[in-house]
Amino acid sequence: MIGGQVEMSGYQPSALSEEERRAGRILLCCARALSDVEFEYEEDAAARGTQVATYEARVERLERLAHDVMLVALRLPEGRRIDFEAGQYLNVVLEDGARRSYSFTTPSASTDLVELHVRLMPGGRFTTRVFESMKVGDPLTFEGPVGSFVLHEPSDKPLIFVAGATGFAPVKSLLEQAFRMGIERPLHLYWGVRRRRDLYLTELPQQWAREHPNFHFVPVLSEPAPEDEWTGRMGLVHEAILTDFPDLSGFSVYACGSVRMVEAARPAFVAQGLHEDACFSDAFIPAGGTTTP
Repeated sequence: MIGGQVEMSGYQPSALSEEERRAGRILLCCARALSDVEFEYEEDAAARGTQVATYEARVERLERLAHDVMLVALRLPEGRRIDFEAGQYLNVVLEDGARRSYSFTTPSASTDLVELHVRLMPGGRFTTRVFESMKVGDPLTFEGPVGSFVLHEPSDKPLIFVAGATGFAPVKSLLEQAFRMGIERPLHLYWGVRRRRDLYLTELPQQWAREHPNFHFVPVLSEPAPEDEWTGRMGLVHEAILTDFPDLSGFSVYACGSVRMVEAARPAFVAQGLHEDACFSDAFIPAGGTTTP
């Protein structure tokens, strides 16, 4: 940043060190201008230290998971594979060069098949296409992998995963990786949505709970309707965690959802004992399709 003042919150220290911040670097994905601001843009800063390549794929499967969530499966050409870590994401490249970011939904892999959870956004260029006109066989360009929202193992701490809406996608990836690694410490998933219909693939965490005694699933609805007949937890998802865990000092937390959710959750968790270095977050701005570092 060359001039002006910004306020930043909701990001993890690994994304921007204090030294980088003192040097004037900022994260535009979670910065709020307090004055007129002048800055220089560093292209592909989020991809520092990673190998980002461009891939041409074709849509292999479209499956409606919820009223506003579509599973989009992309197949790479024969002989082409992508290597990614659980929790990372890719950028779909639109015809004019604009990017839309979506998380990998499966454990770490070297694969020719990628599955994404795409949520319909009112007026969204790419999401409207997915729901209204995309067909099996359509070509799609993407680049990746990108991101550092990955499991930080080995560790001796119980893990709490908090997902907001389609933040379930990368959390699903991380949890399935944890199961693959044989982690036997307690694993807690808190998934917050507005209404019952916004939950999707709920049979999956229920299956995890049956298969893994150390896994616990808590769905939380913020605005249940009478027809939902909801008797479970209600309110903000991070507040449910604060209620259940008065002392978070011995835990690690992985949080993925909107910037607003992450900005609210992170300081609240820290105030309740969570160590700054044990809080890993990935926030997104659906309207712009941008994922935070």
